[in-house]
Amino acid sequence: MPTSTEPASARPPFKNILIVRQHDQLGDMLCAVPLMRALRQSSPDAHIALVTSPVNHQIMLNHPYLDEVIEYDKRKFFSAGEGVLNLFGRLRSRPYDLAVVPSTVSVSSTSDLIARLSGATVRCGVRSLDGVRNSTAWCFNVTVELGWGSAPHLHQAARNLAVLSPLSISTDDFTHRIGLTQEELERARHALGQLRADHRFVIGFHPGAGKPPNRWSAGRFADLANRAAKKYDAGIVVTQGPMDDEPAGEMLSRLTVPFHLVKNQPIRDVAAIIDALDCYVTNDTGVMHLAGATSPHVLALFGPTDPLQWAPVGGKNRYILGRGGEINSITVEEIEEGLDAIISECRRNLKLA
Repeated sequence: MPTSTEPASARPPFKNILIVRQHDQLGDMLCAVPLMRALRQSSPDAHIALVTSPVNHQIMLNHPYLDEVIEYDKRKFFSAGEGVLNLFGRLRSRPYDLAVVPSTVSVSSTSDLIARLSGATVRCGVRSLDGVRNSTAWCFNVTVELGWGSAPHLHQAARNLAVLSPLSISTDDFTHRIGLTQEELERARHALGQLRADHRFVIGFHPGAGKPPNRWSAGRFADLANRAAKKYDAGIVVTQGPMDDEPAGEMLSRLTVPFHLVKNQPIRDVAAIIDALDCYVTNDTGVMHLAGATSPHVLALFGPTDPLQWAPVGGKNRYILGRGGEINSITVEEIEEGLDAIISECRRNLKLA
């Protein structure tokens, strides 16, 4: 991955670092956490700021690797001149010596321009992606050519980190993290207190996904939850987002066991609830990445998407890939086998075996 000429100051440690990752997808944001970890490890005393979209702003607050989260709302930015001035003021409030724009799926001219507006001494970004020239590469003075043709299964966390290769900054830890407050954690534990008191384990299920091909059968989700409740003495939690009415409604209509529904709650509250679970079974969607950044074991179901690129990383996490890219080729029995292994590990951890 060849790079352009680097400024003499393009070496850690840095004092003030700006990361621009203002895409809307939750998974893309959380896959950039290893990049944040690498920057924190290389410059432990730095002030690290992150530019986000409104969609991901809340979930990145209180993050252990960040000191500041700057919200970029393009509607406000373009609808009023004060939006431009406010953002420019935030970007120039610190003498940034490094600005970084990771790009994995596509480049963002807006992100590149934000990095340039920061006035950072070193501005690191993509010169070309998969052979396509970046028209706003002039915003950077340290650039890298990225392409995934020779490594099509490279995890998105590693792809985010690749932009830092000219600076020799990296990490071997690809796990995700978010920063939940003690108050949020306690509120979630209270919400699930009765389930925890009445059952040995608490298992969560997410039957929805924004993309229909990523949805495992809601009826099978119900069958699995009904069996799990009895087999493992488990309390059942179902999470439902704004786009999940159809699959969640079908699953709930077929449940024959008591359940706790978390419906259309703020993202940080959902994260705290997931953190209080023992296990979470989910389709390949945003909350899968959220679960991967919290405490429970995650069992993720994949269809057309490559799990080697997107599945949560870490020993507590597992995935099952549907045959031929078809998620509904996965059987209830296959998932139950995965749950057996997870519950056995939970029992060992609790010394209940």
